[in-house]
Amino acid sequence: MKRPARTLRLAALLLSVFLPPAPIVAQEPGQPPQAPTQQAPQQTEPGFRVQARVERVNVDVTVADARGQSVSGLKRGQFRVLDNGVEQPVVDFTPIDAPVRALLIVEMSPAVYLLGDEHQIAALRMLEGLNAGDYVAFATYSDSLRPVLGFTQDKAVVAQALRQLQFGLGFAQLNLFGSLSSAIQDILVTPPPDPNRGGKTAIVLLSTGLSDVQTQAVRQQLGGELEVSGIAVYTIALGGDLRSPRGTTAGAQAAAQAFAQADSDLRIIAESSGGLAFFPKTGKDLAGAYAEVAQTLRHLYSLAIVPPAHDGKVHTLKVEITDGKKDWRILARPAYLAPAQ
Repeated sequence: MKRPARTLRLAALLLSVFLPPAPIVAQEPGQPPQAPTQQAPQQTEPGFRVQARVERVNVDVTVADARGQSVSGLKRGQFRVLDNGVEQPVVDFTPIDAPVRALLIVEMSPAVYLLGDEHQIAALRMLEGLNAGDYVAFATYSDSLRPVLGFTQDKAVVAQALRQLQFGLGFAQLNLFGSLSSAIQDILVTPPPDPNRGGKTAIVLLSTGLSDVQTQAVRQQLGGELEVSGIAVYTIALGGDLRSPRGTTAGAQAAAQAFAQADSDLRIIAESSGGLAFFPKTGKDLAGAYAEVAQTLRHLYSLAIVPPAHDGKVHTLKVEITDGKKDWRILARPAYLAPAQ
């Protein structure tokens, strides 16, 4: 859907009000985020907390070749799992092709409104790429996260909710980092719909990546949550060509600077969680991105290790394939929070 030049100029002017935020600071190993146990999380003050008490660490791994196609047929002995750089025995190994549990989050902002129906087209194409047995939940965000639908296999219900989105043209604040933290919390306390089958849980985020509500503490908290939650975040950047504004006016330069920071944040969010970042410019790009997301989510190798220490600290994880090809891509959670004594 094309927009007239006047609308695009308005978009650039509007987006120029977003000041580039500071980069996300991931939690350092040994400095765990304040977080809850798998019993009901308790929040005694505003903020976002993640905790997990684990006697074994589950590591969902996806392996893709250079074309983005899943690599099947791998055996337990081909995997190495490093905990803080030290190899640990793989105590459980199962290749699975199980239903996906994906939370779709769509940004609701004046900037997205000016992009026309791009966000709805993007979300609907994601639904088309999922299998009938996959579960989808739907939420929006601007100044905070707003759940719309819980996990369901009825894609038609989700599609109808997407088509009914209503935007306002006010100057709503954007709180990307707090909203994403809240989404992680919601998923962690929601039991999986089919706990006996396993499967990947992920967030698919349709966003410009802009955020004008954040503090360094929230950014640090989000960095820790992304690492240890085990929830992969796949970021789909909205904006297309608008993400590279041209011109020498102060508004165009501010918009370019804001989008450059937004691109960096979307990449870091994805990488910190074991997900992927996409920056589609055309409908073909978007379809390819969703096909790759669907492949990545559905075909898994489920591994498990026993924590080598009960020190209450964040441990880094790295998964390697002993005889894999150099151009293979391995995605897995980057860290976990070890149990305390």
